[in-house]
Amino acid sequence: MSEQYRASAILEGYEKIGCEAINVGRYELLCGLSFLKERAGSTSVPFISANLRDKQGKDLLFDPYRIVQRGQFNIGIIGLTSMLPDTMTTVTADDYLETGRSFLKKLKAQVDIVVMLVNTDRKNYESLPAEFLEADFIFVSGSTMLTRPNMPQEKGGPYVYSSGKQGKQLTIVELKMENESDPIVDVSYYHNTISYIQRRLDRLQKKDPDKPLEEIYAEQENVLKLIKAYRQERKTIETALASAVNILQFQNVPMGDSIKDDPNMLSFVDRSLATCSSLKVIPAESRSGSSEKEKASNGP
Repeated sequence: MSEQYRASAILEGYEKIGCEAINVGRYELLCGLSFLKERAGSTSVPFISANLRDKQGKDLLFDPYRIVQRGQFNIGIIGLTSMLPDTMTTVTADDYLETGRSFLKKLKAQVDIVVMLVNTDRKNYESLPAEFLEADFIFVSGSTMLTRPNMPQEKGGPYVYSSGKQGKQLTIVELKMENESDPIVDVSYYHNTISYIQRRLDRLQKKDPDKPLEEIYAEQENVLKLIKAYRQERKTIETALASAVNILQFQNVPMGDSIKDDPNMLSFVDRSLATCSSLKVIPAESRSGSSEKEKASNGP
């Protein structure tokens, strides 16, 4: 089956590049629970989920979180989803918000940084910082939305990131921590805001490059107020940047021709794509029939 081979190949790719955790969500469940458990048992990449349970036994399907160490910092990673496939009859999901808050409270006392991996609908993204206020970072999946450095975030976090469509962008978040008691400053957003302000001021200056802006727009009070507001905002940002201790830098790297291929990984990807193309894709009607058989064999 093409879908199963593709899933296995992606997992093997994660092993090759190194992956700390996979949050089990809608797409991981599409090939069925048996296949997912088989893959989870055959890989070194940890599968996590804090709110997915076996419908019959009521036990959690995977570890709810894991803790990794980077330098002197312990990082807790919690997995959650609110998106079960319609055909999934063997799995049930606890309320992801309530469960997330519970594990967040438990983990916060054990680690220095908490990362939430949340598979949910885009309409829920905006509310997540308030729901998981004690988290540091929230990485979401479930939509094609791409977070950009110029998008405003909650001051001091939690910071929310979505990587967009089909892995076409690599989301990189770099964190330099000097003092745990100081807030994290998102310098990427500040730098983008300063660039935006400068572009707006330069555009206003084009009217007459040889005169001060105050002189050019002396008769336009609204423009003068805008200029003053821009300059004040830039000054505030520059002050914040100068005093920043814990620095966060965020960028999206397009996965295009500018990225140099690793020969071994390129060969692996080419072989995997060729194999996927050669496999017969099961028609939708057959997949539907398989789902009905699985439902009959596993009960309601």
